[in-house]
Amino acid sequence: MDLKKVWVWVLVLGSVYFTKANAQITIIPELSDNYVQKLIDTAKVNYPKVKAYQYRIEMAKNTIAKSRLSLLESVTVSYVYQPGQATIDPVNPSTSYFKGLQAGAFLNIGSLLERPFVMKQAKEELLIAKNEQVDYLQALSTEVKKRYYTYVLRLTELKIQTTALQVSETLLKDMRYKFEKGEEAFDSYNKVQSDFTNHQASKVQAEANLFLAKADLEDLLGTKLQNIK
Repeated sequence: MDLKKVWVWVLVLGSVYFTKANAQITIIPELSDNYVQKLIDTAKVNYPKVKAYQYRIEMAKNTIAKSRLSLLESVTVSYVYQPGQATIDPVNPSTSYFKGLQAGAFLNIGSLLERPFVMKQAKEELLIAKNEQVDYLQALSTEVKKRYYTYVLRLTELKIQTTALQVSETLLKDMRYKFEKGEEAFDSYNKVQSDFTNHQASKVQAEANLFLAKADLEDLLGTKLQNIK
């Protein structure tokens, strides 16, 4: 059998394998909106930077509460208690010393006028913190989707390379059998063997790409992918 006939055999046998695996060689069945949403929700709960944005919001709320309480700082109340009755200074009769309870209130006008601006700034900081959180959560959702789609792509590529390797292995076994019987030339056998080696390398690379994609996705999720059902 010449080399041309070998490749005809490769195409025929390969078409059989790829026809059987045709339902798997697509990323569409792997994509699930519900599952993607579960991944996004998991990332929002576990990813540390999400918690940092929530802490900022809580700090802004505390600043507002503190600003409201600080209104009391504008008013100072003091008292003096001296038991007994009032006495007159004999040297200076116009000066008298009162006995009993004396109380007074002092208003810090500057501090009082400053309060509305402090309160406004605190509310603006809360609004900014909330907007930043919304913006980040949207960016996080997009990144989770991208990494998940990349993971599914790598998974599909691995399936393709696995099928191709199976086809190549079958062809190599058949070629080896015929070569050992003297029905095939060494060049034809060597070509099929080289193709098999290349498919092996491609499958290993596809596995590595899948592991890397999975690690990138799990970095956002804060947990193993298999823990999310």
